Amino acid sequence: MNRCADDPISLSFLLGHGIILARYQNEDASERRFLDLNQDSGDTATLLTASQPPIAPLGDRATRVTLGLILAAVFLSYSDTLWFQFVLDDRVQIGDNTWLRSWRYLPRYFTGDVWSFMHPGFPGNYYRPVFLLWLRLQYIVFGLNPWGWHFCTILAHVGVTLLVYYLSVRLVKDRRAALFAALIFGLHPVHAEAVAWISGVTEPMLAIFLIASFLCYLHRKTEHTHDRAWLSASLALYVLAMLAKETALVLPLIILASEVIGSEPGGTSRWHAGLHRVGGALAVIAPYMVLSAAYLGLRVTALRGFQNPRESRPIFNMVLTWPSVLWFYVRHLFWPVGLGPVYDLDFVTRLDVRNVLLPALVVALIATGLAVWAARSAKAARATLWLVLPILPVLYLRVFTSGQFVHDRYLYLPSIGFAMLAGVGLSRVRIGSARLLGQPAILVVLALVLTLWLATSINEETAYFANPNTYFTRANSMPANSATAKLNLAGMLGEQGHLDEAIKIYQQVWPTRPDDWDVNYNLGYAYYLTGRLPEADRFLSRAVELEANHPDALFYLGLTKLKKGDINSAAADVQRAIAIRPDAVHYHFAMGVILKLQGNLPGALSEFHQEMDLDPDDASAREQAREIEAGQSAAPQGIPLEPAPGSSAVR
Repeated sequence: MNRCADDPISLSFLLGHGIILARYQNEDASERRFLDLNQDSGDTATLLTASQPPIAPLGDRATRVTLGLILAAVFLSYSDTLWFQFVLDDRVQIGDNTWLRSWRYLPRYFTGDVWSFMHPGFPGNYYRPVFLLWLRLQYIVFGLNPWGWHFCTILAHVGVTLLVYYLSVRLVKDRRAALFAALIFGLHPVHAEAVAWISGVTEPMLAIFLIASFLCYLHRKTEHTHDRAWLSASLALYVLAMLAKETALVLPLIILASEVIGSEPGGTSRWHAGLHRVGGALAVIAPYMVLSAAYLGLRVTALRGFQNPRESRPIFNMVLTWPSVLWFYVRHLFWPVGLGPVYDLDFVTRLDVRNVLLPALVVALIATGLAVWAARSAKAARATLWLVLPILPVLYLRVFTSGQFVHDRYLYLPSIGFAMLAGVGLSRVRIGSARLLGQPAILVVLALVLTLWLATSINEETAYFANPNTYFTRANSMPANSATAKLNLAGMLGEQGHLDEAIKIYQQVWPTRPDDWDVNYNLGYAYYLTGRLPEADRFLSRAVELEANHPDALFYLGLTKLKKGDINSAAADVQRAIAIRPDAVHYHFAMGVILKLQGNLPGALSEFHQEMDLDPDDASAREQAREIEAGQSAAPQGIPLEPAPGSSAVR
């Protein structure tokens, strides 16, 4: 048997900072006859042959060259992002994250939410230790130089594109369709958020581990060699996938459905055959379910619950919102134009035509078409699993805040199934008999047109992630009618220094959300930055009443009181903030200033030294410590009370 790109081959791909080797064997459907199980045939297997007229085989060398060109096109299409800056969550999650600065924080990656470095004790929803480890490793190598972080994110996406090709070869059994799938997935503009935004790398990380785990499962199922080794590899990769992002929990469902679709029928009737398939499938996923249970135990312990919804919404409202959400994702898969950082989509509270019935009808028609195709084609059935099942977790909308439950990055995994379905369809197109490069000319032309269109679209859709200014400009150009959309806009205005405009928007929203912690905190913080201390005191105090374990609210309330001359109250608030978050940058410096004003020089010196331990580059803390050590007992004039830029933001 000839050695080729998919029969057999040693697949090497970047997996975090390690290398995993795997071997896969397949048959090309357009060149060889293959055994394909038709799920509607009950207990018979149908031997299929290619229905298209014979065409020149897609040879080994042609496959390797084409795949290499696709991967190069994907990398080049995103290469502009190498010059992008940190934006939005990057600036806090990387720039202000003390957990990335030392290995001593490694145990905390496994015992809390990814935002626990900023809000310890506050129940979150993001238990992602592998993601934090990924950030730590990049911090060691690149520091705060954004290009390195972007480079790794692009490489991760290129790696996923390679895995999508191998996954497609195994599932649709057609190298041409697999190449189209890799092309469409790698260059789909809907991935702009997941690739151009550093904090969106959770999606490529999840995909790498998840697809690799599934491929190991397939190899064990089809090759029957080194079964234990392949099962162990699949399970280990599944663990890494879950620890990268919770969406990985869909893998057992994908394997279960794959087993039911592709298993040999057994029994004397359709009923017995169905039970035989389901029973066998449950046995296959049993070890995955054991690991899922262990993961859930860790997650519940770390987050104090599986999920911690930010808003209490009736299930009925969530169900009413599903049609709009699904229609949103369908549109962005088929027509990824005019993408943005935020979308003004809120919960639907009543049954109506525009937001419920009409999108439900369209989605139902598409679902029916997919069901018919899947019933007639095992290829389509297997690809549909990867389109439908990964979208299920994001339909639990109650875990999100209003206006934050749809994002393009949530389509990263489902787009794999979409790309495979599109690849199967495009590979069957036949117009005329002309040949180009030994292949049907229409297929070559389609590939070139797709590449040019998608690559151009990527350039347009990633541009707004270049820096905070471009991000703000795009967000400001999008509709902002819901309260959440207005709050997002106000936060971006605050980050750009337009505090008066931000305050006006917060004032508009506050009457509708007087007990919302975010609204009170951000409004109070904006007032603090503009020097309106009575208003800052009022809203920051209210934020502390609502959530007493948020250290930032206590910290800025303490600074507000300090500026108002209430030193003792300021000391109490800042001490409470430090008790909650002792490793926060700027907290110890502020406490040192307060103790110095109170005449407690030994205490002040200790606080300044703790600040320098956390941030060795803090020149202000070093200067204050030197003054005390030099024996200066009087507090110098003009002690800076403002935290360094980036310590917090009006969100």
